[in-house]
Amino acid sequence: MPPKSKGVSNEILGLAGEYAVASEICRRGFYAQIAYGRWKNIDVIAVNPETGRAVVVEVKTKQGDAWPAVKGVKGKNRLLVLVDYQGKDLNKRPDFYVLDEGDWQECLSSLKAKYGSVEIRDGYVPVWPSKTGKRPYIGATLYVSDVKAHKDRWDKLVDRLKQPPLQS
Repeated sequence: MPPKSKGVSNEILGLAGEYAVASEICRRGFYAQIAYGRWKNIDVIAVNPETGRAVVVEVKTKQGDAWPAVKGVKGKNRLLVLVDYQGKDLNKRPDFYVLDEGDWQECLSSLKAKYGSVEIRDGYVPVWPSKTGKRPYIGATLYVSDVKAHKDRWDKLVDRLKQPPLQS
């Protein structure tokens, strides 16, 4: 029986998720560049070399039950890919959940209906009021059940990258 993935630090887990997403992008015939450093909301840039189209991808990775503090999808040319390593053997690929801006807005609506009052900052970032007088919680805690309809929906990336070439 193959060994299970052991818990790793958040930094290494994040890198594993980014490389896994970059690998999936390359498997589909596109270039993928990991954006090292502290670029806000940008982890991987996917590029179609034939059309010049690029898509910005934010990656969130988990090895436990939930993705904490997910802040969402910032615009139409961006995707959020949630990577799930929970319970995976080391020789198995993780699960991927691919969300676009519309998917994120639907997710926010579901969370608001489920948990009640939430402020939406900048049109996409949920901010939950504190019940103890402390700072509010920024972002959403997501579970697989919240995003299961988006499993392996790489077509969202492919469709964006296969749009007609950019005019120069």
